[in-house]
Amino acid sequence: MKKQRIIIVTTLLIICVLIFGFTNLNSSNTSDIRSSEVITIAVKDNSIPDLYYGIDTRFAAVKKVDVHNASTIYDFLNDGEKDQIEHINFVRITIVKDNQLSHVEAYGTNEQLTNTQLEILRATDYFSHFTVRTEFKAKNKETGKLEERFFGPHITVVPEKQAIYSEGKDALIEYLKVNSKESMKVIKGDKLGAIKLSFIVSKEGIVKNVKHDAMTTGYQSIDKKLMTLLKNIPGEWIPAETAKGVKIDQEFAFTFGPRDGC
Repeated sequence: MKKQRIIIVTTLLIICVLIFGFTNLNSSNTSDIRSSEVITIAVKDNSIPDLYYGIDTRFAAVKKVDVHNASTIYDFLNDGEKDQIEHINFVRITIVKDNQLSHVEAYGTNEQLTNTQLEILRATDYFSHFTVRTEFKAKNKETGKLEERFFGPHITVVPEKQAIYSEGKDALIEYLKVNSKESMKVIKGDKLGAIKLSFIVSKEGIVKNVKHDAMTTGYQSIDKKLMTLLKNIPGEWIPAETAKGVKIDQEFAFTFGPRDGC
């Protein structure tokens, strides 16, 4: 009888151990699943690319007075670019209209701008755009041999005093970032294009004529959101002024997209 009791107790102990082990195993599996879900969510959050927000003139800004007083190509190049030139093959100045090179252009064969090139430059007005393409020979620092290279800066003619956002450029970019954050959740992986929008800051300091200038993000909701944000920029603008202190409209370009693609 006593032996029978021992067998029963032993059997019950074995059953308890098995039940306890199964429960722990089930709990462990559930924990693993939850951990996996957390990792998956984190990956999704990190899938949004590093984004670029930029507001500036359409191309590199050069004051109208400096454009009209230019006499050589070096008036449009920085010191590092000047030092590279060993021999100039040709220089072409071309007016840009509607984001495209126009047929208004003139060629030269050295750093001195020709009379025709000077006429083109002096006919430009505020917010005209042009390129100065210089094809030249430069010395390779490692081999010492001459190589064919070129510079082709795109330039926007700006007033002597450009329009300024009263709260500062950083505050303006932050406004765009914060208020567009929710819209970025539709981005799938790295499938995001760049977009360029343009707008006018009027002589009264009011944002107007916001328009889709070029390209698209590939997401209509993001494109629309960015346009809406530009139309409703809070705060005030100090309008642009000419050299004589006359307030005038100024165009700006807003560029958005993946940082490595802008």
